[in-house]
Amino acid sequence: MKLIGMLDSPYVRRVAISLKAMNLSFEHEKLSVFNDVEKMQAINPLMKAPSLLTDEGILLIDSTLILEYLARKCPESCSLLPKDLDQFTKSQYLIGIALTLCDKAVQLFMEYNRRPPEKFYQEWADRITEQLQVGLRLLDQQTIVNDDGYLVGNRIMQADITIAVAIKYIEKKLPDIYKNHVSKQLKAFSSGIEAMPLFKEFMF
Repeated sequence: MKLIGMLDSPYVRRVAISLKAMNLSFEHEKLSVFNDVEKMQAINPLMKAPSLLTDEGILLIDSTLILEYLARKCPESCSLLPKDLDQFTKSQYLIGIALTLCDKAVQLFMEYNRRPPEKFYQEWADRITEQLQVGLRLLDQQTIVNDDGYLVGNRIMQADITIAVAIKYIEKKLPDIYKNHVSKQLKAFSSGIEAMPLFKEFMF
């Protein structure tokens, strides 16, 4: 398999870490949708990252859909989702909040860094910022680490991965939001997960 995209995308990084956690072998081709347009278009005309080329040569896009495919491909013992329904539901809830944080953080970064100044839309930026703040408060309320240091199991799972990736993206790309609106608890959780070799291998 080949994963295409840059690790400064939380979605690409989420898939890369998950592939490694599932013990699935893959190549990583670091192509940017902004700086490697022709190469990206040749692989994926939709210009979307992450893109995953399966061993059969089929192109998959969207991190959640890619991870659904990988969940069926990996050994059951390496699944990143709990079997227990209550734990699975909790995991999906946490992942949903974390992915919303990724969406809003990317939107806000683009608003400040990609949109021409004369077209900057302050009302929209304020709304995204508010959504980020609400999401971070919700996540802080639900981030309860168990005795093993994880959220929904005794090893790294998708909820842990997606939350840590979202917080790291905010730290890197929106430092003011990270400083003022990410709680000490979330910072501590993220730092602990990011210290794992699995995460350091795919740092941006």
